[in-house]
Amino acid sequence: MKKLIFIAFFMNLALFAESFAPEIQNSEVFLGDEVIVKVNIAPAENITAVFGENFADAKIRKIEATPEKDAVLLKIVVFKSGEMEIPEINITSGGVSGTVNAFSIDVKTRTDENDTELRGLKETVEIREKDYMLLYVAGALLLAAALVFAFFKLKKRFAKKAVEKIPEVVPSEVAKEFIKKAEEKRSEGDFESFTDLVTLGLKTYMSLKSHKNYVEMTTSEVKRAIKRDHLFASDSDCILSILKLADRYKFADEPLKPEDFDSLIDGFKDFLKKKEAGNVPA
Repeated sequence: MKKLIFIAFFMNLALFAESFAPEIQNSEVFLGDEVIVKVNIAPAENITAVFGENFADAKIRKIEATPEKDAVLLKIVVFKSGEMEIPEINITSGGVSGTVNAFSIDVKTRTDENDTELRGLKETVEIREKDYMLLYVAGALLLAAALVFAFFKLKKRFAKKAVEKIPEVVPSEVAKEFIKKAEEKRSEGDFESFTDLVTLGLKTYMSLKSHKNYVEMTTSEVKRAIKRDHLFASDSDCILSILKLADRYKFADEPLKPEDFDSLIDGFKDFLKKKEAGNVPA
């Protein structure tokens, strides 16, 4: 009889595990930006969080307490554009376990940024992109999200069971993810997304290494910023050649040859290999 009561007690714990509604601080973000999610669970010294299923389109980059120390912030970096369903997240803080409900976000690309210096033009002109391929890309992304989406079944473990701690994503890992996604888009013939992922991956890597927001900068702004950045000052020619070549394709409507696309991805790979081989500190 005592054994049955003991089993029933722990079954109750599993069935009524706490569920948290996510408070999304920025539901509309650009590709490569962090999605910040507030979870109303008391922060403790040991906080862990994992996706409830295998999910390759995003990673939990950082877990920290709010400034008021009354909740937990999850910082998630995403690698896919379009409307996206983030699955449930299993979270544990100081022995208290729960589930953060699934939520949706809207991830945008940066094809609308406008800087005349990017194309080497002498006079200011108005840029209006009329590439309807973006509509097809957005439709394909929505279809992929619908296929990936599934019903999630609550499956809780005992509070004492160890939860694997997610290590903080290092810049080189993020860069390699962008390279992988870019090569996939190129193999599909989607050269615009390929070009966006190469330039965004390069700027994201630089931002993570230097803790400066290169992602939001245009090429001319990057050129000025790296002159004062000891991490990348010596690499200015390599960085700018990649960004300017991409800008010729994106903003000047200039067709590129296959070897130009080779130059984009190979330049990014060589730059990453050089910086990581040199073990440059962040």
